[in-house]
Amino acid sequence: MYRIRRSGFYVAMLAILFLAACKEEKEGPAATTSVTVSFQHVVGSEPLQLDEVIYTSPAGDSYAVSNFKYFVSNVKLISSAGEQIYVEPESYHLIAQDGKTSFELKEVPAGTYQRLELSLGIDEELNHRIDHLGDLDPSNEMVWDWDTGYKFLTLVGTYTGQTRSGGLVFHIGGDTNYRTLALELPQPLNPRQDGSSQVLLQANVNELFQGPNLIDFDVMNSSGHGSGPSLIAENYTSGFITVLEAK
Repeated sequence: MYRIRRSGFYVAMLAILFLAACKEEKEGPAATTSVTVSFQHVVGSEPLQLDEVIYTSPAGDSYAVSNFKYFVSNVKLISSAGEQIYVEPESYHLIAQDGKTSFELKEVPAGTYQRLELSLGIDEELNHRIDHLGDLDPSNEMVWDWDTGYKFLTLVGTYTGQTRSGGLVFHIGGDTNYRTLALELPQPLNPRQDGSSQVLLQANVNELFQGPNLIDFDVMNSSGHGSGPSLIAENYTSGFITVLEAK
């Protein structure tokens, strides 16, 4: 009798474990994948080439670029109705023409996303600490040498204007110039399990110098803090970064 009861107990336990395994297999873990976000740099309709090409600014000045980089942070994917939001953890990326031009969003839940949000610059919580590693490492030469904080965007080069010529040195920073962009995708993004989903963005350097503020290099050809950077920060919220493709 004892053996029969014990056998029955084992059978019952096996049945419970089997049902639990079936349920776990049926439900499974939430499906996730990765999405690659890439940047393409242009000046007007031409590809950006450092130290090689002379471009024309919106104000009619000639200029060349020798250094161009900026911080992208706090990246999100948002569904059309806004009910599903993916927030990238530790989301800070230094994008540079001569360096990193893409990054990978990891463990993105399966779904349909219609909007990409990102910020230009470093949020106030981290902006005044420069003890970070990775893309935020001070050795990347994106911190002030006279103040605590990060340069959000750097463009260095030379120019020839209507009445003057010389160097261009635009360093944009300061908490007031941290801006968030909401970019509608040209078609819904449905991240695939094979990890081949991607969003291709275009950053147009000329858009830093127009709309709403036309920048004449004879008048302003360098900036650090103050009204100058704020003029360019207003410009980079309106057309600087656009979405070319999402698939």
